[in-house]
Amino acid sequence: MFLLLWFLVALSVALGRNEEYIGYRVYNVQLSNQHQVENFRELKSDLVDYWRRPSLEYGIVGLAMVPPSHFNWFEEQLLKLDIPKNVAIEDVYEYLKEKEQSAAISRTEDGDRIFDYRAFYRYNEILNYLRALEETYTNSTINLQLVEYGRTDQDRPLVYLRINNDTEVQKPIVVLEAAINPRDWITVPSALYAVDRLLKGQELLNGFDWIVIPVVNPDGYEYTHTNLRLWSKSRSTRSHLGSICPGVNINRNFDMDWLRFDSSSSPCSHLYGGIHPFSEIESRLTRSLLEEYGTRIRLYVSLQNNGGYVTYPWLYERAASGMFRQHHLLGLDMVNAMNSTYLLGVGSLVLGDRASGTSVDYMRNHNILYTYNIDVVQRDGVIIPEEDILEIVDHVWRGIETAANGVIVR
Repeated sequence: MFLLLWFLVALSVALGRNEEYIGYRVYNVQLSNQHQVENFRELKSDLVDYWRRPSLEYGIVGLAMVPPSHFNWFEEQLLKLDIPKNVAIEDVYEYLKEKEQSAAISRTEDGDRIFDYRAFYRYNEILNYLRALEETYTNSTINLQLVEYGRTDQDRPLVYLRINNDTEVQKPIVVLEAAINPRDWITVPSALYAVDRLLKGQELLNGFDWIVIPVVNPDGYEYTHTNLRLWSKSRSTRSHLGSICPGVNINRNFDMDWLRFDSSSSPCSHLYGGIHPFSEIESRLTRSLLEEYGTRIRLYVSLQNNGGYVTYPWLYERAASGMFRQHHLLGLDMVNAMNSTYLLGVGSLVLGDRASGTSVDYMRNHNILYTYNIDVVQRDGVIIPEEDILEIVDHVWRGIETAANGVIVR
């Protein structure tokens, strides 16, 4: 009886969510020549949301979510660039409703949920798990500390884990961030699985101290669970439009070529970069780690869900940083350790355009030698089926583990 009631409640919530996406379409965008690549920005708008960027070099078909108000404009731009019109999803609301229903049915079969990296969890569940983990290691040879940096705009604790096995020795540091884009749910179990592997294996604790930010954007993450599944910003209201158009894209809010490329000054855009760099507590957390630890941070990894890439700086310009050779060689090892569907390259080139204000560029620009994005392979757009989680997080861990071991060697 309880499971049936839970299912009916979950189903009713699912049916009431995501109504903003009624009538939205997702278009396949396939580039076939250099002219299209050079003019790709003509297919971009504050209201066009790319779930996956197209790439001519890598043969990746892009996925562009377009509101009904922009159908004609988008299709005209496709025609100008001689790109065939190809609709992948006719109605995003119906697509999400089907996914929500499937997930609700699946969970009724499980009963009470156990934290086992086979499901997507709410933020309070994650906090409770982390607090229990900290308690478990209170008298251990491993020092595991849950640090609260501050409170978000909606008064949630913004936390990270600090893990080491020798507080007397200052070792190099690996920083791992997840859910900077809150709709990228798969990144959260990926980060927590990495914590589990560190605690069980412990070898990598001998060479590094670790800092793991399991949910960079808690307010946005919760909003994707309760309101709009594809939300990509925080929930702050500091712009001139306040609560009318809330939120900042945290991965456009860093002080690195801020607000120039693939970013927007419009608070209503999913790419809004904020009222100024570091206007958001979520980006200030990363800055505080840099201020506290400096170049002790040897490796910085941002987990996202943009289509199956391992990328390295720069994103803000069409060039590699001075660490190109080292980044690429280590990246090859990471890809080989993960699976054959991951692609490697300079961020701006792989993703087809520049992007300003990102965390990895900011950290690299402040002398952190190794900075990477791991963009998880998409199985069905940004929606990852729960039955795929364990396989994916294991692949991501192999990449992280390889990167850390490679940094030690190099």
